[in-house]
Amino acid sequence: MELTQRELAMRRSDVAYGTAALPAAVLDAIGACAEACRATLRSLEGERERLRAVLDRRIRPAPDGPARRLCAVDGAHATVPAAGASFAAIAAAAVEEATLTDQDVLVHLLPPVEELESVLGGLRSVLELRLLARRIRATTSGLFVLDGSFYSLLLEINRLLVRYAQDHRAGRPPVWWDPFRPLIEGFFQDEDWRLVLECRRVVAHPKSATAADDVLELAPHLSGTVTDRTLWTSVLNPGEYSLPVHLIRRDRPHLLTGYRNAAIADFRERRATIEQGYGQLYVLYYRPDGSGPAYRLELPAALIAREPLGAVLATFRGALRVSSIQEPLPQFLADAICRQLGHALAATAEGARTTLQGEFELGLVQRYLGPYRTPRASP
Repeated sequence: MELTQRELAMRRSDVAYGTAALPAAVLDAIGACAEACRATLRSLEGERERLRAVLDRRIRPAPDGPARRLCAVDGAHATVPAAGASFAAIAAAAVEEATLTDQDVLVHLLPPVEELESVLGGLRSVLELRLLARRIRATTSGLFVLDGSFYSLLLEINRLLVRYAQDHRAGRPPVWWDPFRPLIEGFFQDEDWRLVLECRRVVAHPKSATAADDVLELAPHLSGTVTDRTLWTSVLNPGEYSLPVHLIRRDRPHLLTGYRNAAIADFRERRATIEQGYGQLYVLYYRPDGSGPAYRLELPAALIAREPLGAVLATFRGALRVSSIQEPLPQFLADAICRQLGHALAATAEGARTTLQGEFELGLVQRYLGPYRTPRASP
């Protein structure tokens, strides 16, 4: 017998607090999510021509140019928490075409640290930029693509520097900073960040682009459900791009709020240089073909003129070699290499436990290096 919607709703309410509460909630959520997506898709489909007409002055056919060698830089970090310490690792890799050209890895044992993920995220960003600067100095041609947004890098490093300044304020920083201090100090002394920001061969490609400035301005009713990348994917025809706009659209003084960082020499001057570099960064959306999305690209002012931009877009398009991978192949490979870090760190932690069990009483090793919570059963 077929049940009415009212009867289904009554049955669901009867089991809302029983053994079937979770399945019922999941079924309800599926329906609600599908309805929300349906409304968004209808709006995008129905308003495409209106939005395209509004954005017409910012849409251009993509210029063509010579394709160059593409090198992608990506990084990752991982932790294996233990009862008395945490194994932590950070890695960065550079892949040119299909060859791993450079890599950096840091592995350390740390005491329990609040906001460890935030600290490691900032250190990972510093390691990525330091490796990228090294690759820039080692080559005179080609194009570099940085995985992520220049702005997300700014936020990650800013959080790191704020914590770094706090811990160094009293002149007695925690000893766990010791292995990372050369990385941070060298990063600023060698002006790696400035070099990356001013280089005419670096673009950033954030795969998870969250900016929604155009959505808020042109389609505020879609705010919270789509991003600018989704909007431009709907509006752009294959082979078109949006005219570049400033990455920093609003006045944001002191973007690098760690400027009071007394632990880093001449930080105020270095901050001014970095903020000036961010003022010369632009954003565009590019849709190479009809089967894929629009891509968000962040690039310096030197690359937005027609001739160099044509080479950038041709290089990016040429690196989209696998239809099921919606990113340049070198970027995909760099990401895949770095994601193995978690497995390697888990093996490192297990190896350390096994080694020490031959020297110390098993219970002592487990109390210090054992899991900090009850291990989950294997499925």
